[in-house]
Amino acid sequence: MIERILNLRIVKLGFFLMEDFEKTDFSGICTQMSFYLLLAFFPLLLFLISFIGNFIKPFETYLYEILKVFLPDLSYDYVTTLLDTMTSQIANSNFSLILISFFFSTLAARAVMIGINQTYGRKETRNLLQIWLFSFLFTILFALAILVIAAAYIFSADLGAVILKQIGLYTYYYPVLSLFAVVFSWLVSTFIFNMIYVMAPAHRLKFKDALPGALFATIGLNIAFRIFTLFINHSSKYTALYGSLGGLFALMVAIYFICVILNLGGKINLYWSLYKTKEFSFKL
Repeated sequence: MIERILNLRIVKLGFFLMEDFEKTDFSGICTQMSFYLLLAFFPLLLFLISFIGNFIKPFETYLYEILKVFLPDLSYDYVTTLLDTMTSQIANSNFSLILISFFFSTLAARAVMIGINQTYGRKETRNLLQIWLFSFLFTILFALAILVIAAAYIFSADLGAVILKQIGLYTYYYPVLSLFAVVFSWLVSTFIFNMIYVMAPAHRLKFKDALPGALFATIGLNIAFRIFTLFINHSSKYTALYGSLGGLFALMVAIYFICVILNLGGKINLYWSLYKTKEFSFKL
């Protein structure tokens, strides 16, 4: 019976993670990534608002709705207030805002590339120019993916209203639209994470080999953020402890969660590739 349990793939994954965490500085990698992601967080949002906002006017409202779902109220108020202040002060320099925010938002892509590479235990073989070029590419692809999600959401809102009204199911309009938005965004986010796991490391994986980690990252982020948001929103002690800085500290914790889940997805892909080649073993 014990031997059967130890042969379960999920149990082997647990032993692999414990063994791997001892060899690599997992928490250090996540901390380093979260630092750069925090620096790039607001420039990335500004880039999305200024760039995608040129194509889809209500995008800023849609983006705020996403932030409302995934961020605690403290962090949401902090982030949106700061974004409103920044966008109002530089409203007349839209092109320069796009360039500056794009450059600084690439720090996030660069941090993810370096972190995932360390998670896979691979040596960096690309030069600095190649790393920056990939960072630019990832940032553009991410912006385009958000653009597709926003366009699909808005298009389905208009088209869905017409279709459901014609067939007499207009009362189910909002539930159907919400379901479509969730499913579509999950598919797109899984694809984005898959591309990150495939292209970020110096030695690329096959597309199907990165799928387990991409699915874990998509599901894990959605579950973790909802639990974290629920906890912070119902915790009066957190507000009393940090006061007006509570929103910033909650945002820092949220970004750290992103890095942990992203790197765990990389570990799962690493285990999956070793398991397929029979290179993985553990000792009790």
